[in-house]
Amino acid sequence: MVPHKVSSVQQYIRDTFQQQVIGYGGCVEWPPRLPDLNPLDFFLWGYIKQRVYATPPPTLQELRNRITDACDSVSPAKLYNVQREVQSRVQMVYCC
Repeated sequence: MVPHKVSSVQQYIRDTFQQQVIGYGGCVEWPPRLPDLNPLDFFLWGYIKQRVYATPPPTLQELRNRITDACDSVSPAKLYNVQREVQSRVQMVYCC
């Protein structure tokens, strides 16, 4: 049994999020074969992970420091490029 498919969970989701549900059988059908709309998953998190784990962090505190430093190292230009990529993917999906 898939927990998010149980009728009581489905009812809770409908009651809580009303017409904002996106998914199979939800209020808003997700387009089939939708290209990835989230370059954050594939680019930005990969970029940060590569910086954090260049070498294994020896302590939990070092891991935290590296995560903070990696996030701080993301330039506004890089974030702008990620935003433009998301916008181009959304336009590609809804213009065709």
